Amino acid sequence: MSIDTLRTILYAESAVVGLLVIYSAIRQKGQLAQYFFFVVLCTFFYIFGYASELGTGSLVDVRFWLTFEYFGLSFISSFWFLLSWKLWHHRVPRFRMKVLLFVVPAVTLFLVASQEYQSLYYKSLNLIEVDGHYLVILDKGPWYWVYTGYQLLLIALSFFLQFRAWLRQGRSYLTDSFWMLLGTLNLVPWIGAYQLGLSPYNIDLGPFGIAVSTFFIAIAVFRFGALGSEEVLLYSIFASIDDGVLVLDRDGRISGFNAAAQKIFLWLDTNFIGKPVSSTSDAALFGSAKNQNIEKVVELSNSRRYYEGKVTQIYEGRLQLGKIYIFRDITQSRLLMRRLRKLANFDVLTGLYNRRRFMEQAEKELARAQRRQTAISMLMIDVDHFKTVNDQFGHVIGDRVLSAVGRVIKRRGRGFGFAGRYGGEEFVVFLRNTQNQQAKEIAEGIRQGIEGIAMEERMISIKVTVSIGLSCCEAGECGHNVDTLLVAADRALYQAKNRGRNRVES
Repeated sequence: MSIDTLRTILYAESAVVGLLVIYSAIRQKGQLAQYFFFVVLCTFFYIFGYASELGTGSLVDVRFWLTFEYFGLSFISSFWFLLSWKLWHHRVPRFRMKVLLFVVPAVTLFLVASQEYQSLYYKSLNLIEVDGHYLVILDKGPWYWVYTGYQLLLIALSFFLQFRAWLRQGRSYLTDSFWMLLGTLNLVPWIGAYQLGLSPYNIDLGPFGIAVSTFFIAIAVFRFGALGSEEVLLYSIFASIDDGVLVLDRDGRISGFNAAAQKIFLWLDTNFIGKPVSSTSDAALFGSAKNQNIEKVVELSNSRRYYEGKVTQIYEGRLQLGKIYIFRDITQSRLLMRRLRKLANFDVLTGLYNRRRFMEQAEKELARAQRRQTAISMLMIDVDHFKTVNDQFGHVIGDRVLSAVGRVIKRRGRGFGFAGRYGGEEFVVFLRNTQNQQAKEIAEGIRQGIEGIAMEERMISIKVTVSIGLSCCEAGECGHNVDTLLVAADRALYQAKNRGRNRVES
């Protein structure tokens, strides 16, 4: 099973657990239901946080989602024990007992949140790549084993209390104690498989196990009144989730949505409840294949947001109840990819093409000129006495000079071709459909524009000039390659420098 599938399962489980959070909040008519509310709330934090951790790509994100998880995981076993205590004793435990139960979880949460500054819970966090995803490898510290032992102790005590309650109720399978007992027993194989290193990719199986156990406890708390199909569809969307969630019933009608979904689908409002999604402007989006990534772009007044969607089928037994669509905002990662592509093609300092990208584009333009039999020209530009500028004023000023030169070249060459930084203080310009005389005029305009750059440092005026070499192939004669044109332009540049610099030669 792939990591993407496991994440989808976890997100679907967190959605359903979120339903139980809402339902238990509504149905809090006794102390047992109140403890169950906190169990499912902590479970939601745990499952959702772990699902998000599986998709991270940096240690910073891993630390964030680990802390998010432990807002739930740290306290689940304590509330689980309180639930079992109330089941057996039929009374609320003393305040002192409640405080003591949460000391270890509180310390655990603090250590996880501050793990950058100490190594008591995790000695180190490392990322490994598996199937295109990053998984975290945890080197467990001493407090990890303290907390794990504490968890197991509370689970064992919970089992003992539930077992006694089941015996007291006549060992019937139609009792709340039996279903709670079943929920506690369910935790054992999941935890054992993970601790023994038997889980795939060494993934923590706890979120999967706790989700199943929570459903057993839900049956117990609500007296075997398992949530019906309509409630699953109605409450599986909950406001606290940041991702956009849209639920369709088995007939493709819109059953529910959250506030985040309305920011993605601007047409979505309560009037669409019960209407087929095929009647909306995004009908094609929801007709995507089951395992196909869904992408949605939202155009706002001053920005653009990108969303990636996943679809999960909802079943009750073998009966399909509907689908849950979960849309995650991937704008930042998309913008990051754009920045990376820009860095791969452009020189950071001047904003012109880098050498590799310039050569690729020049080869394409030269081939086009050969097919159309048009003239082209190549300019090779070198900043005069640039080493002196660096030596006298420093590299920071040198960078400012190169940046200013790049701006002039870009402005003066706009509409005629494209330019690139060839290396150091050398620049190249490719001029389309430009014969020798026109190329000279463009080159002269660039030279004059650069000569007009006004810069001053330490009350000393910095004079910037360039020497320019020009090569040209006339219409119908462009049998050369780019390297030939560059060599010819470089020779002309050498002549310009020998003849006094700050001039154009061809």
